[in-house]
Amino acid sequence: MTEPDEPDTDRPDERRRRLLAYAGLAALGGVGVAGAWTVSRGDEQPDAGTPEGTPTSDPDPVTDAEPNADVPERVRRYAPDLYFGALEKWFPTDPRPYVVQAGERREVDGFAALDGYSAAFAETGSPPAPVAFYNVVEAAPGVDAIQYWFYSAFDQFTVNFHWHDWELLQVFLDRETDDPLLVSASAHARGTPNNEFLDPDVSDGRRVGVLSEVGSHSSASEVNDVVPSFERLPTDDWVSDVTNDAIEVTEGLAAPFAYGLPRGEGARLPFVMPELDGHRLDEHPDLSVGRDDFVDERVTVGDWRGLPRPPAEIPLREPGLVLAPPDSPTDADATYALEPLDAVREAVDDFVGPQLSFEFAVPGFAEDRLASHITSVGIPWEQERYADPLADVTDPAHRRRIDGAEPAGLRNRVVGRVRQLRAGAEGALDGTLGSGSDALGDAATVSLFALPVEAAVRLASEGPEVTVTRGGTFGYLHVEPGDHHLTVNAPGVAPLAQGFVHEGGTLRAGAGGELTVVANEDAGWIRGDGRDATGIESVRVVEDYAGVVYEGRPSEPDRFAVAVHREGRYTVEVVDADGRPGAYRVTPETFGDGTEAVRERVETGKAPLATTLREEVAAVRDLARDLADGSGSDDGDADRERTRENTVLNRLSQAAEEATAAADAAAEGDAETANDRLATVRDLLDEARESLWSDQQEVYGTDEIMALEPRLLTVLERAETALETGI
Repeated sequence: MTEPDEPDTDRPDERRRRLLAYAGLAALGGVGVAGAWTVSRGDEQPDAGTPEGTPTSDPDPVTDAEPNADVPERVRRYAPDLYFGALEKWFPTDPRPYVVQAGERREVDGFAALDGYSAAFAETGSPPAPVAFYNVVEAAPGVDAIQYWFYSAFDQFTVNFHWHDWELLQVFLDRETDDPLLVSASAHARGTPNNEFLDPDVSDGRRVGVLSEVGSHSSASEVNDVVPSFERLPTDDWVSDVTNDAIEVTEGLAAPFAYGLPRGEGARLPFVMPELDGHRLDEHPDLSVGRDDFVDERVTVGDWRGLPRPPAEIPLREPGLVLAPPDSPTDADATYALEPLDAVREAVDDFVGPQLSFEFAVPGFAEDRLASHITSVGIPWEQERYADPLADVTDPAHRRRIDGAEPAGLRNRVVGRVRQLRAGAEGALDGTLGSGSDALGDAATVSLFALPVEAAVRLASEGPEVTVTRGGTFGYLHVEPGDHHLTVNAPGVAPLAQGFVHEGGTLRAGAGGELTVVANEDAGWIRGDGRDATGIESVRVVEDYAGVVYEGRPSEPDRFAVAVHREGRYTVEVVDADGRPGAYRVTPETFGDGTEAVRERVETGKAPLATTLREEVAAVRDLARDLADGSGSDDGDADRERTRENTVLNRLSQAAEEATAAADAAAEGDAETANDRLATVRDLLDEARESLWSDQQEVYGTDEIMALEPRLLTVLERAETALETGI
């Protein structure tokens, strides 16, 4: 923003042009966030240019808010700069113009607010009446919290949408020095960690910034020198935008436990169009809005189930308007006013609007249980954090810094990472050690890849919480101990559903934090029913080389449905209600020409385990043969000679024969014979492992050893389990 003593006659025209450019939705390029978003704080903001089709006539001049002498100096000093995405439609505004009288109650009507705001924006090409409402509260002895509340007329996002949206930024100050101790930017939902920064540097007139998520307006703290983008992790060139504590999401993957800004981290995020009474909101007969009054259709997906694969063409986020308070030195597109929140409280009794619905059926989601996410988030002065600012501090160390407390709920977390299982071996093979994937060749038919589009994750117990992944990861806070149900869904993928028990602390969902989805067009459904047998308590699905692709309790009592890639080879492990294990194999041949592999009666005990062991040992033997030097000839005698010379392959061939005998005996109910054979299998597998690592063997190199070792360990564990399990 231009300083008063440095007039710039070109600035008003330049500002109007930039407002028009963003209001007209500048064409999105394919560059990543680092290229499209970042500029050092204090540098000139990037010029978006005028997109094709933008009106050339000037709108009414933008009116900047003037400093209000009645606003406390500390409130003016720490009021944040606000950074929006180019696709944003609903900027912070004053709700009071949309009050309607309902009897003796003064209500802000959702229809009036959406229609009125959209019309005003369209008329001027600039955000109508930009304003932030402030409230100052004692947070702890010697610590005050300045609350900045931002009202938007509507919320449209991936997993939630509603009339009226209130977002909150809190700045905690030392009362004696007025120095900021902590910044806490609201992530929009109680079950999601906020974006927080301890001891922000606001020297030399620097301002705390807020990055606003397109449509939902969830806030990310913007405090480093890379503006306007969200940096979850620090580098040699910058500090992170959050100081939330790091948490291990899955083995080898740790990140700050913060919500961040999914569209600000190079992630493609699908939006949805809400509907009401069977009408899309942009086509509703009682509203005057049109399609252009909602988030751009290029990032909106109207049918998640009908897509064959995730829509990787969704544009990345690009920078949009910058709003700043009157005293800010930031080069902003417009200024917003600062007014006390009490002014709204005195004029408004309630914010109202009918409940909205999804435009499409959401597989695995129960819409009636999503009500808290598709209605208004509530009135500020009726929320706990209004009177108790510390209720909205979500990092344990940050909370300790303010009042020395650390509520137990701040440690009750659920985290995870979602990846996609796809054809080919170019991705990760979690079931293979190190360089072993280099030796597998065509043996590995599927592998794990990053999600091309972010997913929706729903956690439900007594009440649901819904969030989206950011870079494939997600995190929940305040997860009470007990039974929970987790659903992962995204456009173009088959939904994943599982149950789990949370015992407090941090739980890594799925298989040690890993959850796997598959594109609709590749999905084969493994369905199992244990209701006529001994029930099903838990299910684990392991792909031979990609590793565990599903682990959890069935989503329905005693039966399950798990989507996998039809080209993979899997072992389905189950535990029944009595704690007895069972297992069976699913391969591409199981699906045949269909998309379902159904077990009408899933059984446990020695027989299914021995049968599965037989198939797994045979598969490992075939892999060992393929990895051996000179394999694959048509000369049977030569193959047999190589087998005799290859101790590993020799022992595996013998183990395969013994496993067949064990399976036959177990099927006949002969536990003694089955156990004798299983013990022999175990011993032969041990000998194969010892030979594999022997200095004397010259058949397998390091890559081949790393490929075989995990498979040998798997069949060894299966043999032990079969031995220990009764008929």
